[in-house]
Amino acid sequence: MRKLIATFLLVSLSLLGAGTVLAVGLPWQNHSRPFDFLFGNHIDMHQQSRLAGNKTSVGFLYIKFTGKVIEGVPEATHADCTQMPNDCTPGWELSGIPVTAKLVDMPHMDHPIWCVDQDDVAPRQGYTHFHWLGDPQMAMDLQIGQEYKGYLLKLTALDTFYFLHHGETMLVTPGIDYNSHANIVTNCK
Repeated sequence: MRKLIATFLLVSLSLLGAGTVLAVGLPWQNHSRPFDFLFGNHIDMHQQSRLAGNKTSVGFLYIKFTGKVIEGVPEATHADCTQMPNDCTPGWELSGIPVTAKLVDMPHMDHPIWCVDQDDVAPRQGYTHFHWLGDPQMAMDLQIGQEYKGYLLKLTALDTFYFLHHGETMLVTPGIDYNSHANIVTNCK
């Protein structure tokens, strides 16, 4: 059944055009074409996307349910989908635009904080997360004050779940997710 759904989605995506992603999600396919775009670091363990027009990216950010239920809502976290593909499911649809950002802070056990040009963010509702391309593999090896090329991402949650990330749990509901991965600022003075 998963193969049938994946085939349907791939055919539907190619018919709908370069910028269209269906909100039902795509089962983990380990970066098989056409979802073969790689950031070149640890995020690739739980993202699958493809390049669309103007070098934008579209795809999915994946979660694994922990088995815990909070107030009737399942809890999920990121996982290494390359190691446990059957446990991973799309948590968010992602849309990305290529930008350069400057690393301004590295809070302990949280997403790095990036300064992004206001002109890159202002006209785009929901773009709240930056992720770099290539090395270093892990955030702890990034250098404060250095600029990195990457993608400014908009995450749109596909379902309701509690997201466990870096020891904290937050409720995620369907629609644009402004909170779970927010890590940008625009005033960098």
